[in-house]
Amino acid sequence: MNEAGIEGVATYVPRGRTAVADIRRSWPGVAGPGGVTSVSVTEFDEDVVTMAAEAAEAALGVAGRDALDVNMLLVATCSSPYAEHSAAAEVARGLGLDRSAALVDLAGSTLGGVQAVVTAVDAVRCGRAERALAVASERRRGRPGTAVEALGAGAAAVLVSRHGPAVVTGVASWRHGVPTRWRPDGADALVHYDDSRFEMVEQVVPALAAVVRALGASAGFAALGPLDQRARAHVHRAVGVGGEQSASELSETGDLGSAGPLFALAGHLAAGAGDLGVCAAVEPGSGAVGFLVHAAVPVPVVAKRPAPVAVGYVGYLQRAGVIEGPAPPQPVVPHAATPAAARDDADGSLVGSRCDACGSLHVPPRRVCADCGGADLALERAPRTGRIVTFNVQHIVAVHPEPAPVAVGVVRLDGEGGARGGQVSAMFCDSELDALAVGAPVELVYRRLGMEEGLVKYGWKARVVDGDRAVIDGATASAGVDR
Repeated sequence: MNEAGIEGVATYVPRGRTAVADIRRSWPGVAGPGGVTSVSVTEFDEDVVTMAAEAAEAALGVAGRDALDVNMLLVATCSSPYAEHSAAAEVARGLGLDRSAALVDLAGSTLGGVQAVVTAVDAVRCGRAERALAVASERRRGRPGTAVEALGAGAAAVLVSRHGPAVVTGVASWRHGVPTRWRPDGADALVHYDDSRFEMVEQVVPALAAVVRALGASAGFAALGPLDQRARAHVHRAVGVGGEQSASELSETGDLGSAGPLFALAGHLAAGAGDLGVCAAVEPGSGAVGFLVHAAVPVPVVAKRPAPVAVGYVGYLQRAGVIEGPAPPQPVVPHAATPAAARDDADGSLVGSRCDACGSLHVPPRRVCADCGGADLALERAPRTGRIVTFNVQHIVAVHPEPAPVAVGVVRLDGEGGARGGQVSAMFCDSELDALAVGAPVELVYRRLGMEEGLVKYGWKARVVDGDRAVIDGATASAGVDR
């Protein structure tokens, strides 16, 4: 049987932050998550698919791999945009995976992130996959005015291969309890049986303790989730395992669901906190699952963090879809508003057609070169970076629910020439209007473009690369960015 280990890890957190104190002011007397000061919030055009693509691409980059090197993708989430349709297929499209890559969806359980890694390890060990990418992505929410309302958003990706330096040496699971939190079929928000002490003492601690015992090792660290900061500290003491490297970030992002344990794992691996550890997920009413990882050699880890932006409670509810304003009309042809976004996915991800005669690249692909009229063109993957050629600001937005104003413009891709080739039109995202300028460097990112009959349309938008400015409460402030 083949050996399997972790080759690279990446995490992504969207830039929005809502203060827990702001939420609690609207619901006095309702307890908040222990030790958490704010929760991470998606933009209007972000969801679990786009965050998964951000994290997965970063994991491939830090490991020095290409999307075509991956032949299995596993996506875990409790907050898919679909009740029936593969979220993994949408992520694979954004990454540009080969069409023969196996796709696996793990939905509806906070155990899914760890289970995705375990399944990836099994697939590599048995020869089903040479390289498997396990991704957990969440933007869950609880009912307004409840103790579980303040949940965070983010994604983590773990690349597993035969030669990964962090070797997974054991797996264990434990079933325990009856549900104390759940999301009914057709509902958008989590329901919580509000007895946190029973949940912790009778379900969480016994399940995690059983998994740690079953793995039979004195772990140097334990990456646990999804739990708030206070609960994690309690579990570490009760189970007798090592400390928590991701506690400071957890206080700013909140409960990250199935991605939580993988965020904690990334924190430990990045800090080099011991070469032997446990990564375990727990779900009250279901139990726990975990794996033992031996990281004697450093593992490449990257944390993708746009500059944070404060989001008030009303904005938090708007992004969660709890409250909505007037809905503008849907665009007639929304797929045409972005590079390489077409109803026919024959060309896969962000690709263009290169003219053999003059070398001009056209995105989306054309059959005839716009620069020289040549008809001999070949498909190739387009660059993902470029510079702004021109832009304008629109105050009437046809793509619900994004608020006006929205900037749109033309980007010339890096390394491309030609009078018309090498340019793409796109909306801008995650970029303050005063940061836009002709010549500014941008990157193309996978985002939501709109929705029609419940079908989410994904495509490419442009984001200013040197986004080291954040708007907080209407004032401009400086913030660091790790890209």
